[in-house]
Amino acid sequence: MGRRSGVSWTQTFVHVQGRGAVDCHTYPDRTPILELSAGASVVKVVLPATWVDDAVRLFARELAEQARAFAEEVERLHHNQNKRESKREEEAA
Repeated sequence: MGRRSGVSWTQTFVHVQGRGAVDCHTYPDRTPILELSAGASVVKVVLPATWVDDAVRLFARELAEQARAFAEEVERLHHNQNKRESKREEEAA
């Protein structure tokens, strides 16, 4: 594959296992940096340093919407697991 300037092509998986952290670093004169970390792994989402056009703005909104959807799905799964666990405890009693 030839070099493609300015295009991300790496796929990274971060296995959180409850010990992850997310930080948004903001600066007065440049775009923010979103940092996700788990164990020794760190993924940083960076944008053009000083220029925010509509594409960058729309990406940031989509990122926020998908993060919200991710959190809602985790909450749903957690709730369902707790219900199943409670039911098993009742049946064992």
